[in-house]
Amino acid sequence: MKIRLFLLLLIIAAIVAGIAYYKGIIDFSKPKISVRENLTAIGSHKTINFTVSDNNPGLKSVEVYVLQNNKNIKVFEDKNIPQGVKSKDYSITIMSRKLGLREGKAKVLFIAKDGSLLGNTNQKEFIVDVDLSPPVLSVLSSPATIINGGTGFVFYRTSSDVVKTGVRVGNLEFKCFNGMFKNPNLYGCAFPYPYWWHRKKPIVVFAEDKAGNTTTNSLIYFFKRVRYKRSIINLTDDFIQTKVKPLAEEDGFTSNDPIELFKYVNVVLRKKNEDFIHKTTSKVSIEKPMFKGAFLQLKNSKVLGGFADYRKYRYHGKIIKGADAYHKGMDFASIKNAPVQAANNGVVVYAGYLGIYGNSVILEHGMGVFSIYSHLAEFKVKEGDKVSKGTVIGITDTTGLAAGDHLHFGVLVQGIEVHPIEWLDKRWIKTRFEREYQRIKKLYGGNL
Repeated sequence: MKIRLFLLLLIIAAIVAGIAYYKGIIDFSKPKISVRENLTAIGSHKTINFTVSDNNPGLKSVEVYVLQNNKNIKVFEDKNIPQGVKSKDYSITIMSRKLGLREGKAKVLFIAKDGSLLGNTNQKEFIVDVDLSPPVLSVLSSPATIINGGTGFVFYRTSSDVVKTGVRVGNLEFKCFNGMFKNPNLYGCAFPYPYWWHRKKPIVVFAEDKAGNTTTNSLIYFFKRVRYKRSIINLTDDFIQTKVKPLAEEDGFTSNDPIELFKYVNVVLRKKNEDFIHKTTSKVSIEKPMFKGAFLQLKNSKVLGGFADYRKYRYHGKIIKGADAYHKGMDFASIKNAPVQAANNGVVVYAGYLGIYGNSVILEHGMGVFSIYSHLAEFKVKEGDKVSKGTVIGITDTTGLAAGDHLHFGVLVQGIEVHPIEWLDKRWIKTRFEREYQRIKKLYGGNL
């Protein structure tokens, strides 16, 4: 009888233990701590992103400490985690000066505890250098004047401890490069000022070291607003049937409504094509400037369409609502099937069909500068080809959404369209870029 009772109690205990284990009340595994960087240094303001997780039964508390000179300083704690939370992301900022940390070695300690009966605890620690000195940043050249839709150039010098640097224009951030000078601490880049901004925005050069210390330098410049053209374009039934409808159907959209067809092509398909262009021209693979002198305009051509022309469209006397669009380049027309030359030295990064832009070629010219040539009949180049200024890369035609034979020519800087008129101007190139670039090369030495 006693043996049966003992076995019964043993079975009940095993069942209770199994249920407790299944529900996580009893659990032997420790929480996991994942820090999103190899933490080697902290500065005066160091932001650390990390994730803590526990599959069973879930998290209970998270703490972060900094240990230095026999002092154990708590910098963060979360002891109110709701029951059952399996994973949580954190972003904390260590304010070193406020905490009284000094330059030298320290330890950053992460502690996580789960909600099991055993209270499993895990720790993760990093030995770090406390560095409270910000990097050095000295601007050597910057634009005196810039327009909406324009391009600016900046050259600057940093200390050797910099791990991230660039220029911020308003809320946009652009890369700068150190591959064009012998001194690796010299940086330069071209950056765009968006055409849709009508007011002056702050332009700031920044440099950040591995400890998270940041130095900034605001550029002083004069902002000149350009008022771009606004126009209304009349659509014909012939244009809808011969141009718009085939493009829509080619992209998988069908409709008997001419207005819906046009809205699809000019809004949905346009966005797809421009997203591709922006993505392609955001990938900078050539840091050194390949371009020399002014960019070439299509030979013997006239301007048909201007940059940043804001267009509304009218069909049978009525404006099509929701189909407005900016024209993000310049249209040049010459003779039918005119030869198209590379506007400057560069490398072909795309040659193919591109929806409303038709057959198109995109060239990379270095420093984040790209040019695009659209509505071509055929290509004379292929992806990867290195071309010289004046090389014939295609011939004009009416592919895409072109109403007549012409070249759509655009310039993009780090993924944003800029006014080509500046790049076609020999004096602008000389005063804004070449003269300053040569001056800095003489002072510090160049790689070219």
